[in-house]
Amino acid sequence: MLYSKLNISRQEKILPNSTVMTLKIKFTAVCCLIFCLFFSCKKNEEQDYDIKARSVAFIDVKTAVDSAESGAIIKIPPGTATWSSTLTIPDNKQITLVGSGEKSTVICSDTNTPERVINMNASGSRITKIGFRLANNNGVGITVRGEGWRIDQCRFDNNIDQTIEGVDARGQSSDGKFPVGVVDHCTFNNIRVLVTGDASLKADEIWAQPLGLGTDNAVFVEDCIFTFTQFGNAIDANYGGRYVFRHNIVNDAYIEAHSLQSTSRATRSWEIYSNSINQVTRNMWAPFFLRGGTGVVFDNNLTGNWSSGPAIVVDNRRSFQSLGEGGICDGTSPWDGNEEPNGYPARDQIGRSTDQWLWTDDNPYPTQELDPFYQWNNIYNGSTLLVYVHNNCEMSIKENRDFYNNIQKPGYTPFTYPHPLIAWWDGTNH
Repeated sequence: MLYSKLNISRQEKILPNSTVMTLKIKFTAVCCLIFCLFFSCKKNEEQDYDIKARSVAFIDVKTAVDSAESGAIIKIPPGTATWSSTLTIPDNKQITLVGSGEKSTVICSDTNTPERVINMNASGSRITKIGFRLANNNGVGITVRGEGWRIDQCRFDNNIDQTIEGVDARGQSSDGKFPVGVVDHCTFNNIRVLVTGDASLKADEIWAQPLGLGTDNAVFVEDCIFTFTQFGNAIDANYGGRYVFRHNIVNDAYIEAHSLQSTSRATRSWEIYSNSINQVTRNMWAPFFLRGGTGVVFDNNLTGNWSSGPAIVVDNRRSFQSLGEGGICDGTSPWDGNEEPNGYPARDQIGRSTDQWLWTDDNPYPTQELDPFYQWNNIYNGSTLLVYVHNNCEMSIKENRDFYNNIQKPGYTPFTYPHPLIAWWDGTNH
């Protein structure tokens, strides 16, 4: 107690005013000293996590990443540099790689650059405020696996007339790290996002999992701008990929989901809503081309001239083309349900969902749940869009069975917007 420390007896309870004042001043001074020391140490700890790369050159950024521990914020100064190697972030380093702005810190690739410029692996890291000018043929800006990651406020420019992925989100069944993260507030020019559920192609584990619409179990692309002057899609997926594409602006590009191809499984799910999709200068066919899996498309607004009407176009490749081990869906392939003479339902076709058991070599060909695709309130010139079944697939994909026009999916609620990862990464500790 204060009394005992000052050697004052309990009988001396009344002290002179000057003594009381002196004690209060000393006590306040001690508290202030402790407060200042605490926050000084805390500030130094935070500063220890800030690592400044000497320049935007590959070797300087790599040196900073190599020296960093998990939690570090690596700051890249303004400048432009061409990288001819891949920057790799290890799985065990969750870091933030931050530039000085998408037009200030610019990383370029060339024909000597390997497949990807940055490999985030399954580190759960963040890349922000960096510009990418890509010229690596059929290459990638950023590859990422695992969950918890964020790519934001970046700009991706395609400097060649070839398909390039700005972001390639992919999983691997060998480690169970399927892609779950967010791409937000980025600009894509002639460049797309690709979601590969399982790079081992079959994606049987993903197709045995619950569908999970309206959850965070997907790659989210939100509040981005896509502008194309050449043919291309803003987003595509295959091999069990799951994506949510929302609150984006898309100019002269379309949205796609791939079907089963050879032994590779189709896109697992897609949720496409609250986007502005515009035909501006290029001749455009369709705003949506969905070829496998299931999901929802709603509250999108379309402008311009589309030769499809416009419409939400769907088909099933194996209904008109033989592909790999599965062959053609004609009632003879064990890959399909074969409930009807034409083989319906085809494996992973529009409106099909969870495998009833895990496909293995010893126990293949699981039956699949019927989980129809729903679309509603997609507006073009004041009218609502309809689904158009393409490539003579009308007997395989039927309205009011495999899909529903202008009916809201029963029980469906979209996941939280903005994505909670945005607020988490924007917190003071990240």
